[in-house]
Amino acid sequence: MIGKKCLIFFVLLVFLETALKIEAAASVSVANNYLNLRGRRYPVIHSGDRIALRVMYSSYSTRWIRCYSSYCYYSSCPGDKIMPSTKWSSCTYEQFYIRGVNKNDGQTILSGDYVTLAPYKRGATCRLRCFSSTSTKCNSATCVSESYFKGNNAFVYSFLTFQIFSRNSVDGQDPIQYGDTVGFRYPYYNPSYWLYFSGSYLYARSCSSNTKTSCAYKGNLFGFQIFKPL
Repeated sequence: MIGKKCLIFFVLLVFLETALKIEAAASVSVANNYLNLRGRRYPVIHSGDRIALRVMYSSYSTRWIRCYSSYCYYSSCPGDKIMPSTKWSSCTYEQFYIRGVNKNDGQTILSGDYVTLAPYKRGATCRLRCFSSTSTKCNSATCVSESYFKGNNAFVYSFLTFQIFSRNSVDGQDPIQYGDTVGFRYPYYNPSYWLYFSGSYLYARSCSSNTKTSCAYKGNLFGFQIFKPL
């Protein structure tokens, strides 16, 4: 009799342990799915980070943006769909400093924030800008101190600012993260202008729907994938 009770107790114990493992696995699965949907699996982008932007005109694109004083052009460095850790030291023209308007270095960049983009090889103060004419190439000829993007000065040079959006993030709440598909709205001249890659160069052009879900996605010339050193 005692043996039967022990056997029943053992069976119940094994059953309970198995049930707990299944529940735990389900919880992890749900959590992972939530992380995937909310995009919180990867490192966030901070003000002051170095970033690289892959052109997302197709899922297979290996073109990246590089900027000079007079124009921004496409580049094939690193020749891949990601920027490997081994390439950050060699693909320096493909890098930018991203800084949030009214943010200090180290603060998180959120979807919907206004930012400046300064080509790494041009120095931290020479910033990307575009123009009212859709045929004029964006460039980095204008150099302005970071102090002009803080406090009362924050939007004195608003023609040097872009509004960054992550396609799958909640604006004003979720951070921009490594690997996100992003778009850069450029409202200074036209509220429907977005950063646009065309014919090997970078421009500001109108995206008719003027929404991140329609403008920032794979297979679109308004979409970019953002990376930072890991």
